[in-house]
Amino acid sequence: MRSVFICLLFLTTFSYGSDIDFSGFATLKAVKTDSHTAKIRESISHPHGVEKDELDFSFSSLGLQAEWHANDNVEFVGQLLLKEQHDDQVNNAIKLAFLRYNLNSNWQFRAGRTGLDLFLMTEYRDIGYSMDMEHPPVEFYSIIPHQNLDGVDLQYRAPLDQGIASIKAYWGRSESPIYSDYKFFWNVELKSILGVAVQYETLNWLFRANYTTTKAANEHEQQKQLREALAQVPLQVWPTKNELIDSLYIIDKRFTYSALSMRYDDSKWLVQSELSLTDSNSSVLNRLKAAYITLGKRFDLNTLSFTYSVAKSDNEPSVEPGPLVPLPELIQIYEAASMHSGFYQLDQHSTSLTWRRELSPTLALKFNWKHTSADHLPSAFYLHDTEQFSDPDLSFNTFTLSFNWVF
Repeated sequence: MRSVFICLLFLTTFSYGSDIDFSGFATLKAVKTDSHTAKIRESISHPHGVEKDELDFSFSSLGLQAEWHANDNVEFVGQLLLKEQHDDQVNNAIKLAFLRYNLNSNWQFRAGRTGLDLFLMTEYRDIGYSMDMEHPPVEFYSIIPHQNLDGVDLQYRAPLDQGIASIKAYWGRSESPIYSDYKFFWNVELKSILGVAVQYETLNWLFRANYTTTKAANEHEQQKQLREALAQVPLQVWPTKNELIDSLYIIDKRFTYSALSMRYDDSKWLVQSELSLTDSNSSVLNRLKAAYITLGKRFDLNTLSFTYSVAKSDNEPSVEPGPLVPLPELIQIYEAASMHSGFYQLDQHSTSLTWRRELSPTLALKFNWKHTSADHLPSAFYLHDTEQFSDPDLSFNTFTLSFNWVF
C-alpha cells in the first residue's frame, strides 16, 4: 500500500497545476479523567491511555488529503493521518490511497486503500470538525480497530422519487494494531473481508444497513506459545486444558458484523443512532452488541448534543477452570490464557454531553463531559493502572476540550 501511495504522490506532483485539490484537517485535543484504574483512550488501537491527574494531548491529529482529477471519469485520492502510534511507519499513516472510476452517474468503482465501510461515520470519523459529537462513541466505534480496506468496492446509486438509494459491495483485507496492558501489541490481520452496505437518503433522513464477514489471518505469538505450554501439562493435572487450547485457536475463525443506522438532521435538530452485532465461531468473541443514540439541538453558532452508548458481549466471565494443582507456572499460564480468551468480555455504558461552538466557518470548539459505568475492569476499551485491579473504580468521568479545523 505504501508503494500505491508513493505512486499517487508522484502522479499528483507531476500533475501540479492541473486539476488537483489539496485539503486537510486538524484537531488539538486535551483530555482529563478522574479514573484511578482506567487509562482512557478512544480506540483499542491507541497505544497510550490518559491517566488520572494527567492533562493529555496525545489524541490530537493532523490529516492531509490530495485528490487528482485525471479526467472526467478517473480520480486518485490519497490521505495521510498523523497521530500518536506505536511506530512511525508510513503504511500506518496512510488512511486512503485509491483510484476512483466513475463509469456514469450511477456506477462507481474504487481500488486501493479505502475506508472499511462498517459505520455511518466511516468516511469522516477522524475529522473532528465534521461531526457534532466530540468523537465517535467509544462503546460503538472503538472495539473494531480496523478502519481501512485494502481491496476494491463497487457502488450503484439510483435516484428515486423521494431520495437516493445506493448499494455498495466491497472485498479485501485489512490490518490494524491492538494494544493492551503489560505492553501487549498485536498487528491484527483480517482476510477475505466481504461486505455489503445499503443506504437510502432523503432531504433530512438517512437509513443504512451493513453486513460484513471476514476471517482472522494471523495470531499473536503468545497464543501459539500458550497452546504449546498447555499441551505439555498432563490431563490429570488440568482436565479442561483441551477446551482452553481450542479457545486459543483463532486463525481462519470467521467473524461477522451486522449494523443498522439512521440519521435525521433538519439543521436545527439532530438525531443519530447505530446498533450492531458482532459475532464469530471463536470463543474469543461471542455476540458483542453495541448501540448509541445522539440527540442534538442547534442554537445559532452553538450545538448541544446528548449521547447514550452501550456495549455488551455474551462472553463468559471466566475461561474454563484452571489446573487442579496450583503450581505458580500453571497459574501464570492460566492468567495469560484468561487475558486472551476474556479480551472481548465487555459490559459498559456511557452518557455524555457535548457543547460545540462555531468559531469561524472552518474552526469549531468542542467541550465534552462523559460519565462511564463499567460492569468490571480491566476492559478492552482501556489501558489500566494494573496496581488498582484489586480495587477498580467502575464509574468515572472524562472531560475533553478540542479545537477542530478544516482547511
